[in-house]
Amino acid sequence: MTTEQKTTSRRKFIAAGAAAVAVAAVGGAAYYLSQGSAPPSNTASSAASSPLVFDHWHFQDAQVTEYLKSFEKEFNEPAVVEEPIDNGNYHTLLLAKFEAGEVMDMCYANGYAVPTFLSLGYLQDLESMTDINQIKSEMYPGVIDSESTADGKLYCLPYYWSARPIVVVNDDILNKAGLSGQRPETWDELWSLAAKVKASGASQYPVIPNWMSITSGITWDFLGEMANAYNDPDCTKTLFGKDFHPVFDTNTEIADLLKTWQRVVKDGIVDPVVFSQTGEGETVAAMNTGKYAFATTALYDFVPMNDPKSSMIPLGSANLVPMVKQPWGMMETGVYCWPKKNHSQERSQELLKFLGWKDPATGKRITATQWAKVANLGSGYPDTLDDPDVVASFKNWLGDRADATLKAQKDISNAVRTPWIWKSTYYTAWEATVLPILSSIASGTLSVNDGITKMRSIAESLWQKQYGSTTT
Repeated sequence: MTTEQKTTSRRKFIAAGAAAVAVAAVGGAAYYLSQGSAPPSNTASSAASSPLVFDHWHFQDAQVTEYLKSFEKEFNEPAVVEEPIDNGNYHTLLLAKFEAGEVMDMCYANGYAVPTFLSLGYLQDLESMTDINQIKSEMYPGVIDSESTADGKLYCLPYYWSARPIVVVNDDILNKAGLSGQRPETWDELWSLAAKVKASGASQYPVIPNWMSITSGITWDFLGEMANAYNDPDCTKTLFGKDFHPVFDTNTEIADLLKTWQRVVKDGIVDPVVFSQTGEGETVAAMNTGKYAFATTALYDFVPMNDPKSSMIPLGSANLVPMVKQPWGMMETGVYCWPKKNHSQERSQELLKFLGWKDPATGKRITATQWAKVANLGSGYPDTLDDPDVVASFKNWLGDRADATLKAQKDISNAVRTPWIWKSTYYTAWEATVLPILSSIASGTLSVNDGITKMRSIAESLWQKQYGSTTT
């Protein structure tokens, strides 16, 4: 294989997940929000060094610049060079920069893309980072698991996490249906309660799900619902084992779930318009018309549903459905990564910890609380939701619903996990190829058995190429 062929192969390998980045990690939040250790002793010498470089996607760029200015001042650093990358092609363009030999000291990524970058030698894990044991002790166990390799090495610091698909209820529709205050406690109960709404005539299509035609849409909704409905937080019992080999087939749980999806579409419980939606902005905009009883979406999408400037749902009627019998969704993450080829191992990790952990001078978290306040982006650290500023911000936009919402989010954050298959370097290729299959199954144009057979065949082929040899 020529060098050009290798480069093309690598780009294709990770490009499968690029579309998900724009919506899940960046585009969604940007769309809705257009509006304990001592400082290092060597900081005095930093100004004489080359500026650090930070590659990131576009979200709250001005705020990120302010964070970097604080870092420069505290660590006596020359101005950090920011290199923003297009959201829609972020991972593909970042890979091209690595392949071109560019030097950078920190970069954003989504958790599922990091295993490929690690395998290609462009990123390093964080096990050699100073304070790493203290950092881990402050993180959610689920975030540590989500952001670690299959052999347990933490490979980044958390920028944010979100859960998807969580359930938001429009109580105005439930009131009209004579179902005031009712809440589903499982996915089966969601579909049955939605059927009652349908029968009442209060909503033509009671549910607008996270099934848009992108990988972070129907594919992630599928993974999250499988994890919840079958008590399988990392999907290792129902979809892919710890060795990444597929364990699903036409006679396993996957068939039951997909048959349910076909039924709720056929019965008019799910609005078929979702299959033509190309981003979660469209899903949220649909929910904000006030015509649906339920939406399944990302946790941060709960914010615009409560914004009277963008939502026609009566104020106070868009509410997060709490956890009772099972979690809602799976964990997705945005992360701060540590490139192998950097200007300084010591200085680059200072930057990584300053934005991804906390300010060593004040002991306060720099980005975690801010992202929680402006975008309801989850933090990697449980103390964020107890921060007085964060609590006050929730009360500002939720009023007397803030305490219940914070509790629901804490419960979700302690329960959800990331699919184990995300730690595999073949996941993004499988994800992209099964997207149209899942849409075809749910819409009823492909049988459940035929669809599962195709999904299994694709997974088997990818696994064999990646892990089937005795030499791997």
